[in-house]
Amino acid sequence: MKVKSKKPKKQRKALYTYKNHQKSKLLNTRLADFLQEEYGVKRLPLRVGDQVRVISGEFKDFEGEVISISKNIRAKIKEAAFQKADGTEWNPGIHISNLIITKFKKEGKDMDQWRVSMIDRKSVFGFDWKEELRGPKKEKEVNAE
Repeated sequence: MKVKSKKPKKQRKALYTYKNHQKSKLLNTRLADFLQEEYGVKRLPLRVGDQVRVISGEFKDFEGEVISISKNIRAKIKEAAFQKADGTEWNPGIHISNLIITKFKKEGKDMDQWRVSMIDRKSVFGFDWKEELRGPKKEKEVNAE
């Protein structure tokens, strides 16, 4: 659902009233180049526990673990924190579009089954576009008489 209005009030309202299946598309985050090559996917949903790198903003080039993901599409990262005057640490929310996933929470055989099914569905490997467009090859029969 795309909001056509340019008014910030309507943009925010749409963001907060999205349904879960619409909001999940907004949580997609780019993968690092080496993960893109390995899995054949450019974007996957961000999960708590993933290792990410901040690519823009005040915390640029910080790497850390995702602590939480808020409703307004912002993630809190463990290593990106401010020190308050009383000594406590405060983790600001960083917009998901400013993050790149560098490591999954669990990889290999322990990976989340939902994520595995998404990778299988979205992956570009295993599909030969040229062969698919041409159709199956017919073999010529040779008569042995």
